[in-house]
Amino acid sequence: MQFERMQFLEEKTRQARYPFQMPDVCGGRLCGYAESFRELARSFQREEPQQSLDRRTFFEEERLRENCGVIAGHLMELADIMEQTADEMAGVEPLEEKTWRKLAHALRGRGLILEGACRVPMALGGQASLEGGGSGMAAQHASGSQLGLSLRTDLEEGIMAREAEEVLENVLGKKYCLSLTSPEKVWREQGTFLFVEEPEYVALTGFARVMKGREEISGDNYSILQSERGTLTMLLSDGTGSGEDACRGSSWVLDLMEKLLETGYSPETALKMVNATAVTKGEEIGHPTLDLCQLDLERGDCMFCKAGGAVSFRKRESEVEEIAGGQLPLGIFQDLEPQKQYLRLQEGDSIILMTDGVLEAFREKGYEEAVRSYLVGMEDIGPREMAEKLMQLAIFATAGNVRDDMTILVATLWKNP
Repeated sequence: MQFERMQFLEEKTRQARYPFQMPDVCGGRLCGYAESFRELARSFQREEPQQSLDRRTFFEEERLRENCGVIAGHLMELADIMEQTADEMAGVEPLEEKTWRKLAHALRGRGLILEGACRVPMALGGQASLEGGGSGMAAQHASGSQLGLSLRTDLEEGIMAREAEEVLENVLGKKYCLSLTSPEKVWREQGTFLFVEEPEYVALTGFARVMKGREEISGDNYSILQSERGTLTMLLSDGTGSGEDACRGSSWVLDLMEKLLETGYSPETALKMVNATAVTKGEEIGHPTLDLCQLDLERGDCMFCKAGGAVSFRKRESEVEEIAGGQLPLGIFQDLEPQKQYLRLQEGDSIILMTDGVLEAFREKGYEEAVRSYLVGMEDIGPREMAEKLMQLAIFATAGNVRDDMTILVATLWKNP
């Protein structure tokens, strides 16, 4: 009886120190929900309309079939995400007992009380959006591992959660940072905090933007997503035309892309879903373009995915490489198969995204060739300065007569200091 009692207490202690563990029954429920969504998706699938129908009825049936196909595709993707989440949560592991005791003792010396600790799969990390403004460091807090800690303190005024970062480095021998989605402060009431290992690289970003003529609103929009999975995603959309209508279309594209990426969709799947939804909206949003560039800050490479976007560039010292534009803009055809392009990056490499208004400004100087020659001559400057200098050259090339909205995004890769 004494032995059974000890086993019971050890199991209760293990569970208390395992704050992120998801019971098997919940994983089973998620898988069950996933199968239900798949069954629902299958119910939306419709056969192609018969050719014997009159022309108007045929096109109405075909449009209905396409819309149902969009819904079915979304439901299938949701089912995949549910199953993926169940698999990821099953991979959460408790921290080793010896390490747990050492960590708890060290945290107690900083006024932090450790109630639970576990290792969390990298895929469970969140994602946050950054407003582009001048130049900023997108320091991705991710790489090989993540730690989930349940912490509290006896101090009335609380303690900043970042106090635990130095302790984790001393105990585990690796540099960890508080995740973007975790609370900033530890209070008397127990809270859950995620700490992620720093990646191999960081990315500095900069931008420049000019509006067409006397327009007060730009039809170009951009977004930079910072992910705790170790990625930096740059999104750039050029709306149809200029002004408020163009801005509405490009804003809609970026808002939906951000939501899908934050939910867990892959970039190419998110792009396909945005395109399918744009088809159903017709001319309401026009046909915006979309440039997507995702940098892996652990491996130091990047992936491009384009829908009608202009040519992009990779600059390495005096060498400049073009990344070709891709396919048609969004919302023209139902089926879109994004073409992915991969590049291996080195420290100091810069990625430059731009809307076609910039290339059009260099029309008389050779479009891409003009941009390439200017980038070759830009040495030892940061991403903000590079974007601003290139924009100044574009304005000068048009003699100040800006005929289209122009936006430039630049990201430069550096070793994590």
